[in-house]
Amino acid sequence: MIDQYHDKEHLVAIMSHLQLYYFPLSGHSHKVLTLASMLGLSIETVTVDIKSGEHLSESFIQFNPAAKIPVLVDGDTVITDSHAILFYLARQYDPARVWYPTDLTTQVEIQRWFALSAGELCTGPVALRGIRVLGKPGNEAHAMQQTLRLFSLLSTQLEQSPWLAGGTPTLADIALYSYTALIARLEPSLRDFPRVLDWLARFEQLPGYRALPTK
Repeated sequence: MIDQYHDKEHLVAIMSHLQLYYFPLSGHSHKVLTLASMLGLSIETVTVDIKSGEHLSESFIQFNPAAKIPVLVDGDTVITDSHAILFYLARQYDPARVWYPTDLTTQVEIQRWFALSAGELCTGPVALRGIRVLGKPGNEAHAMQQTLRLFSLLSTQLEQSPWLAGGTPTLADIALYSYTALIARLEPSLRDFPRVLDWLARFEQLPGYRALPTK
């Protein structure tokens, strides 16, 4: 599979469909696959085995210098970073502008939650799951503290609106759902946040919902 990255220009030239380089246990990959499913898009997946360090190989770094997954290929366009991919798919394949609405207020709210997804979500639930499930090094106590902080922020927001950026689900919900749901399965104390659990349950009833990774 590594050879697939060797000639990036040749790779993107032959693409005529959406292709996602991903890792099955990655919540960031799950975000992208969820939006694709909710938009009714067909997307081919190519596994990058991050456990064996495939994302650090020279050939993959030529493909994505950040050495991270997911990576989306759409024709001659290559997009890295899960939030950038969500934005691209919503602008390119959601003409009704359901997931990234046109009004500025909602767009600002989505960007605010994107920042929290890149911040507290990563230092909290992502880190905590990495320590407990994937055996990654880290400070479990700090990750738990950050997780509780994020759940508190989510709960406060959900007191004011049914979805994170207002009255309907948007990219904000997709960006936060995957790792929030994964860590809620692992940590019993998070049951003390019923609004967050209710939001997760409602998200899972949306058309096109894609099941979480098994771990």
